[in-house]
Amino acid sequence: MGYDNEVNTGDKSMIREIDVELEEQYLALTIPEPSPSSADWNQNGFVIKKGLIPENLMQDYERCWVQNNAEVIDGVIHLTRPGGWPDCTPYRRHPEVMEILMHEGISSTIEELIGEPAGVHLNLTGWQTTTRNWHQDTYLNPPHVGDYYVAIWLALETINPDSGPFQLVPGSHMWRTVTMEKILNALPEDKRDYRWPKYSEEILTPLFEYIIESRNAEVLTYLPERGDVLFWHGRLLHRGSFQNNPTIPRRSLIAHYSGINHRQDMPKAEQHGSGWYFPIDGGNTGR
Repeated sequence: MGYDNEVNTGDKSMIREIDVELEEQYLALTIPEPSPSSADWNQNGFVIKKGLIPENLMQDYERCWVQNNAEVIDGVIHLTRPGGWPDCTPYRRHPEVMEILMHEGISSTIEELIGEPAGVHLNLTGWQTTTRNWHQDTYLNPPHVGDYYVAIWLALETINPDSGPFQLVPGSHMWRTVTMEKILNALPEDKRDYRWPKYSEEILTPLFEYIIESRNAEVLTYLPERGDVLFWHGRLLHRGSFQNNPTIPRRSLIAHYSGINHRQDMPKAEQHGSGWYFPIDGGNTGR
């Protein structure tokens, strides 16, 4: 019995040491919590608009997606490129992508949330989970963007819980925030190329898993229906979870928008219909 107690005491001591190290690392890689303001949107850090997207826009987008990323054999769709377009800006080449992302319901909701029109500049078009682990989007941007940043998750079907659903931590936009400068300084030089966001997961995943557990924070699994759109705050902690069943697709469209007056690092935004876009091309999706 005494031996067991010694082992348990040692284990607890080691756990405490790891916890202290993670807490110190968390403080070193983040800036303090923001003071409450209208820039927080609400207590949760996200907004859901049910049935926002018209059926015709979704059908046009799906036809375009299948033509470019799949093949139909005997009436069955086979995903030849389940991750979708390999670049971040297919809206520049395909009107069907542009039209769905410029929908008035999306544009007006974003303007209401951040206080100015926003232009799209990044698409993630896979019909499978990204498996991108816990992160806040803010650290992917230069500091002048601030809270003028919104991402959306558009469901093209009722999402199966085994497909690797999108997950988020309500209220985590009021936590401390990781910054680009701090995470780049923490990465070795050979991991500071265009793939640095992916490399940063090696540091951030265990860190955020600890923070979520230590705060006993709620993890919300988002299971929308076709046409629903989730808008999430740039500071909100979120991830694409892993599939329980890799044969089940996750048909969706993700897009990121920035305030048109807060992207001095990009060409001037241009208007299209009810929305705005930044005229940039290419970009790596991190896959």
